[in-house]
Amino acid sequence: MSKNMKVLFVGNSYTYFNDMPNTFFVKEAEAAGINAEVTAITKGGYRLSQFADSENEQGQRLRQAIKDKHYDCAVLQEQSLNPIKNEESFLSGVKELKALIDAKCFILYATWGRNEGSPELEALKLTREEMTEKLSLAYNKAAAEHGMRVAEVGKAFLEYSGDRDELYDKDKSHPSLLGSAIAARVIFETAMAD
Repeated sequence: MSKNMKVLFVGNSYTYFNDMPNTFFVKEAEAAGINAEVTAITKGGYRLSQFADSENEQGQRLRQAIKDKHYDCAVLQEQSLNPIKNEESFLSGVKELKALIDAKCFILYATWGRNEGSPELEALKLTREEMTEKLSLAYNKAAAEHGMRVAEVGKAFLEYSGDRDELYDKDKSHPSLLGSAIAARVIFETAMAD
């Protein structure tokens, strides 16, 4: 007999690229005999603090999605550079959203370093591996402060045994179809972890 789970995704294009929540995440759940009901509140380039802002249009969309609704899991994804460039804003956004959303478990979707050749990576003077590690540290700090889980998608990218370029869109930032599939698998496994 299949189980049901309600999952809320809050994030930006790293979440909505390739329709990851409704396509890849739902498929992961189905393969495990679980019917996943997904709600995704996403906007390109958005930070978690913007979703937490009741005056913001996306903040209002989020409040409508959570009104009188309990989620089994809430998956929060920060703008890809913000945990490194403005950790205080990132931590504040996580704290505000945890207080706002009624969910049994919270998962922080730790993203990846930009691919080699990315202008943003070069501006940060980091390698893909170094950026991924800095992001992971920031996400784990937030998780420890707020009793959350971390879906280490960036680290899964680094552990990929094939050509890592296959995980990225041609813009060297967003996920390819394979990248989105890996993200969904890691997030689902994190949600299912005891």
